[in-house]
Amino acid sequence: MKIWVDITNAPHVHFFKGVIRELEKAGHEVLITTREFDGLTGILDMYGFDYYVVGRHGGATLEGKLIAGTERMYRLSKLIIEEKPDLALYKHSAEAPRVAFGLQIPSIGFVDNETAVAQNKLILPYTKLLLFPKAIDAYDLLRCGADPNGMRPVNGFSELAHLYGFKPERKVLGELGLKRNGYIVMRTEPVKANYFNGPEKSVLEDVIPLLPDIPIVLFPRTPEQRERFERFDNVIMPERPVDSLSLLYYARLMIGAGGTMNREAIALGTPTISTYPGRLLAVTKWLVEKGVKFHSTDPVKVATMAERMIEMNGSYRAYIRGTVSGFENPMDVILKEIETYEEFGSFTPAGMEEPSEAGNLGGYVGLNEGRNEEEHN
Repeated sequence: MKIWVDITNAPHVHFFKGVIRELEKAGHEVLITTREFDGLTGILDMYGFDYYVVGRHGGATLEGKLIAGTERMYRLSKLIIEEKPDLALYKHSAEAPRVAFGLQIPSIGFVDNETAVAQNKLILPYTKLLLFPKAIDAYDLLRCGADPNGMRPVNGFSELAHLYGFKPERKVLGELGLKRNGYIVMRTEPVKANYFNGPEKSVLEDVIPLLPDIPIVLFPRTPEQRERFERFDNVIMPERPVDSLSLLYYARLMIGAGGTMNREAIALGTPTISTYPGRLLAVTKWLVEKGVKFHSTDPVKVATMAERMIEMNGSYRAYIRGTVSGFENPMDVILKEIETYEEFGSFTPAGMEEPSEAGNLGGYVGLNEGRNEEEHN
């Protein structure tokens, strides 16, 4: 089959890389489309993928988003009419599902942000099979137009798929002048996202002065955010894409005002604090309830918890890894559904999915063994 994968955000490269590799191994032809946004092409190049750049991000305004989205749909339509894929695959793409629906191409979509209501209303009514974390209340998706007969909950979170083929490498530490377990990673708020309505000033600006004086690797999302953190002497802001998974793996702690890097850290067993200032995602609440994540926007509480997590680092990492090992990897679910569609011409009927196996995280390659080896060196 020819399978079209639309990648519209930087984390989606990591989410789909394992799916793409396994589809290619199985003999499928994979067509990748993307857009100009947030270093996407650089990350795709890093993995050696061939792709089409179709359109761009529309920026923070509604007018910009509407025009950019409309232009991208038109250009995507022309390309997909020519390429004739058998199946479409995407994660929170606002254009791919509507193009696929218009051309009667079956689609699999993964959605893990129930608060992005406007975007979800452009995705869910046109998605044939909707995959979503079990933590999300299905009603939040149904009210955005999801088909109740085309929904499949996944007992896990999307970032587990990011670990496909992952083996930690210390090269990134040398590039940034860091020592293993001797730094903190931070990520700023998603200020350009249509669902974000928080303040311009980042919570992290008030957290940094309260933390121990150790290196902090911070990933800003905009030039304006970068400027706001240049005043901190211990903050390092990479100028180009780096091996962020290895960086998170070797980090002492992750503090993020977004979502993806926080959950990647948890998937890797790294202690994590969320400082997101808006409405929390269901997945975030679920991970907090599981005890593998802490959330606060109070700088003092964040700094206090950071100190506590640093003190109990080893035992807490073991707890996180043990909890995460029982989750379901969405990559395995996607590949199974594609296999089902290829064989039967349809997806698994709603409510008929097989129960997941604890510890079946197909993307991990000796992860725990690698961690144990590092801890004893």
